[in-house]
Amino acid sequence: MTNDPTDPPTPPLPKTAAANLPEPEAMPFANGELTACLSRPHRMLDIVLGERLRLAANLRTGNNMATLVAVLLLCSVVFAVPFALIDGPSRVAHIALLFLGSVLLCFPSLQVFGSYLGVRMHPAQNLAIALVIPSAAALFTFGFAPIYWFLDFTMPIEAGIQGSTATRVVLLVFSLLLALSHLNRCLFADKNLKALRENWPLWVGWQVLLVFLTYRMAETLDMFS
Repeated sequence: MTNDPTDPPTPPLPKTAAANLPEPEAMPFANGELTACLSRPHRMLDIVLGERLRLAANLRTGNNMATLVAVLLLCSVVFAVPFALIDGPSRVAHIALLFLGSVLLCFPSLQVFGSYLGVRMHPAQNLAIALVIPSAAALFTFGFAPIYWFLDFTMPIEAGIQGSTATRVVLLVFSLLLALSHLNRCLFADKNLKALRENWPLWVGWQVLLVFLTYRMAETLDMFS
C-alpha cells in the first residue's frame, strides 16, 4: 500500500513531546578502550576530557575501575612532564607531585566523610573520581607547555626570575581550576549520579580543602620562586 501523494505530510512531534523523550544513556568505556591508551597515549585526551559522559558512566557504574584508575594515574604523571621539564631536569616530577600528590593526600578524607554522609561509593570509585583532577590538570599543563616555554624563552632579561615565576603560577592555577571545573561537569551533568548531587556540600568542601593543600604543596616544592 502506498501513500497518496495528496495526503498531508505527517506533522513533526511538538517540541514539548520531543523534549520529554529519554536521552540515550552513555556507555562506559570498555576495558579494551582503556588499555589501548598504553599504545596510543593520545586517547587519554578523549577518555579524560573529550567524552566526559562516558567517563561519568564508568564512575557511576564502577565498570573497569582498576584499569581506569591505572589510566588516570599514568595520565597524571606522563602528561605533567613536558611542563615540568621547562623548569629544568631537577624539577621533572614537580608538577605530578603538585597535583597528584595533593589529591592522594586528600583522598582518605573524601572516603571517610563520604561514608559518614552515607554516600555508598566503593573506594575505587572515589579514587577514580579524585584522580580526574590531576589527570585533567596534567593534560591542561601539557597544552600550556609550549606557551610557557615560549614566554619563558622570550622573557626580557630584566624581568628575571619573577616574570618566569608569575607565568608558571598563572598557568598552573588555570590548569587546576579547569580540572576542578571538569570534575564538577562529570559529577553533576550525569543525571544518574543522584548520590553525588544530593551531597554536593561534601564535594565542594573537599575541593576547597584540596585547593588549600595544593597551595601548601606548591610552597613546599618551591613553585613560587
